[in-house]
Amino acid sequence: MTRPLNLLRYSLIILPAVLSIYVYDYADYDRFTLHLLLLLLLATLGTKLPAPLAAATGGLELLFTAWLCREYGALMIFAAVSAVLWYTRLLPRNRAVIFFCLHLILLNAALAGTAPAERARANLSFLLPAGLNVLLLQAGRGQADSLFLYDELRKKHFELEEARSRLLQFTSQVEAAAQAEERVRIARQLHDDIGHRLIRVKMMTEAAIHTLPAAPGEGLHMVNQIRDQLAASMDDMRSALKRINYTPQLEGAYALDRLLEEVGRDTGIATSYTVQGVPYPLYPSLQVVLYANAREAITNALRHGQASSVRVEVTYTEHEVRMEAGNNGRLPEASPLDRLSGSGGMGLKGMSERCAMVGGTLELRLEPQFTVITRLPVYRQTEGV
Repeated sequence: MTRPLNLLRYSLIILPAVLSIYVYDYADYDRFTLHLLLLLLLATLGTKLPAPLAAATGGLELLFTAWLCREYGALMIFAAVSAVLWYTRLLPRNRAVIFFCLHLILLNAALAGTAPAERARANLSFLLPAGLNVLLLQAGRGQADSLFLYDELRKKHFELEEARSRLLQFTSQVEAAAQAEERVRIARQLHDDIGHRLIRVKMMTEAAIHTLPAAPGEGLHMVNQIRDQLAASMDDMRSALKRINYTPQLEGAYALDRLLEEVGRDTGIATSYTVQGVPYPLYPSLQVVLYANAREAITNALRHGQASSVRVEVTYTEHEVRMEAGNNGRLPEASPLDRLSGSGGMGLKGMSERCAMVGGTLELRLEPQFTVITRLPVYRQTEGV
């Protein structure tokens, strides 16, 4: 019990006892004082003893207050109210109800010899504070429940903040992994395409040096081919350097419509971007995977399929987001599924691994066009929550 309740409890014992001295005439005031001190002792022991002994002490206090009402008058009913404050707070609800009913019966038995009006006033003086006590208990429980819910909400808030921090760390890791993969791919492109082309230019230059004195026309044609090869190598180098230096931040950097706009502007091919369903915010990790897979699919369509148009369609459903990246280029000679399960080929393995990192899957469709389908699960709270 709290300190104010203890103060009220002792006041309900002491103040009525003092008033009863002026209202009633007792034959032995020393005996009355002894009984009052015994009641205070029982009240004090009820808060100090262990639970089983405290319950026994409460039972004794219940009997003693009823006896005091019989011996010293109806004013001692307030001492009984003091006992109600104790057992309704420290005992389980069922036992407290049993104690209250037994207490009421004992009080009425103790006051059986008094006038009906006095007995009615005593019952009213007992029941009204007891009812007010029940209301205070319910209000206290409501406040305790509110504090508990507040603590739970604060705990959930901390957990969400921690999850958000981990998500941002994971996003940066995914972005770093995507950038590292892109650098590896660019390095391979520099080695495979530009490196081989420069070797071919070197060989053609040596052939032109030997051909020009004997056949100037054929030598000039070879020099023109060397110029074209060098121009193409410079374009590839410029494109690779642009991708290396392009380090956007996460916000707005993975917009698929912007990707297709840049591809169409740089290559001159037709692009199409459509959205099905109602768009909703995606986790940054999902944005990274969709963007990287779309870029890889478009690159493969241009390099290997010689496509003249590409399309990207994103579909939002309740449980997943699906992206279809298709093109009108030629179909691959080998089975794409075989390439997907192998160690390389068209970057499909890397696209599949990216999907697996966030619990998604990669699918391929050959008809009517070669299409790479990225399926990623989403976890959204319902509107009711």
